Amino acid sequence: MTENGSRTPPRAGRRTWSLGLRPWVVAATYIDAASALLCLILIRWVGEAWWGVTPLLFSPRWLLLVPPLVLALLAVWVRKPSLCLVLGATALVIAGPLMVLTVPLAKLRGPHIEGERFRVLTYNLGDHPFDARGLTDLLERERIDLVCFQEAPRDDPALESFFARGWYRDRLKFVASRHPIVREMEPLPEDFRSEQRYAAKLHGAFIRAPSGREFLLASLHMPTLRPGLNRLLAGNIHGLQIHIDWWRRELDRVLTWLDRAHDTPLVLAGDFNMPPDDSTMASLRTAYRFAFEDAGWGYGYTRPSRTPWFRIDHIATSPEWDIARCHVGPDFGSDHLPLIAEVVLPLAPGR
Repeated sequence: MTENGSRTPPRAGRRTWSLGLRPWVVAATYIDAASALLCLILIRWVGEAWWGVTPLLFSPRWLLLVPPLVLALLAVWVRKPSLCLVLGATALVIAGPLMVLTVPLAKLRGPHIEGERFRVLTYNLGDHPFDARGLTDLLERERIDLVCFQEAPRDDPALESFFARGWYRDRLKFVASRHPIVREMEPLPEDFRSEQRYAAKLHGAFIRAPSGREFLLASLHMPTLRPGLNRLLAGNIHGLQIHIDWWRRELDRVLTWLDRAHDTPLVLAGDFNMPPDDSTMASLRTAYRFAFEDAGWGYGYTRPSRTPWFRIDHIATSPEWDIARCHVGPDFGSDHLPLIAEVVLPLAPGR
């Protein structure tokens, strides 16, 4: 009501209410922007070194786009459209580096590398029924040369029949190659495990390329942090920290095992059970080239297979390799999606 007893016009009342809401929208906008930057800093520079970051590493980060969208609508309603610039920048940070968007523009103008080309596929088959026929069709269609499986493939007749035609395999069937296997490395010994702390599995074979050069193809399956995350949900922070420390310990064992290959060119592919922007994974890029980060376009999420929101499957190489391309394959029934890359071993000096 006004002073003379008449009713306040509805539009004036809504305007007054929206003006009262404006400071809250302004504050929420800048808090949201700061939160997005804080998440990025924690993931990139802290990573699994602090247990509090681990749930964020494995969460669907696209959900962080919801607050900027809602706040943008409110900013327009409270007549503060300038806030949309801040919210747009926040959304770009989330949809870009925070969601690990890869845009390898350097590949568009980079030089063509001469050398031997190999197409690599890595696939964690899991313990679900999978479409073996569809997988073998993909191997033919993509002209895959090298395969790394995690969780040893079951003796599926279609898969066994396919690999019996001109393929070489290691004795435990984790590695397959169209080129001869010269010898196998002894698998990484399985160390002590308890409280669902599974040992890393690493199987490797030396492959002879058509040129006669040899390289090491290794299939890696790192332990999962899922049991630790389940313990965190039950309020057991220490339970999660145990699994984080175990993962880092197992990675150290893997790197020590790989050092035995000395100067042999290496292709390492598998389920690392860690997203690519984790701080430890980022530090590995000083020693290895990661295929999707070098030559993939988009997000490259591989898990969960039906609605993927993070990538824990990776293909990495020693520095002498070049990465031509990398992409995610279709769903064949596992809880992972396959990852495919084309790698190039440059011609040796004098050739």
